[in-house]
Amino acid sequence: MKTIVLYESKYGSTEQYAKDIAKAVNAECMPLKKFRFKNIEDYDTIVFGGWVRGGVIRGIDQFLSHYGEMENKNVIVFAAGMAMSNPDTRALLISSNLLDMYHIRFYQMQGKFDYNKLNPIEKMMIKASITRMENDPNLGDFEKANLSRIMDTPITGYDEASVQKVIRVLNKISLETPQA
Repeated sequence: MKTIVLYESKYGSTEQYAKDIAKAVNAECMPLKKFRFKNIEDYDTIVFGGWVRGGVIRGIDQFLSHYGEMENKNVIVFAAGMAMSNPDTRALLISSNLLDMYHIRFYQMQGKFDYNKLNPIEKMMIKASITRMENDPNLGDFEKANLSRIMDTPITGYDEASVQKVIRVLNKISLETPQA
């Protein structure tokens, strides 16, 4: 089985996840923009990782525009973003990115975030979102108190459990895929 891990990354967490997954399963790894889809036939399994902003997995449209070339292959997508992984945010990512229309496995991972590395427009958007959430009467005091910390404290976690899930699935696929 030959596997490639493709990614689109902004702050580095998606790239790190992609490289760690690729290393663990002895796969090739590269940014999506460098991959030539004319070579897709060389692979049995394709993994794509993208970062999330506004519920959109960056690079997913470009990746899925080639789904016809991949539909008989093993395809895995993962997304790294600020939202904590739970059934609701996972379902929202699946539906808003139209992943439910494709036969692919999907994993959500915690991404890195540093407010100080944003450009001025992104900072303004985040600040406006935080203000809206702080004024939400349905949000608890604990959640409201922690919102402003997003601007002061970078999120630097690494989602080892989700990385291991993807690696286990890739290893299982490898055992099930007939070798050429």
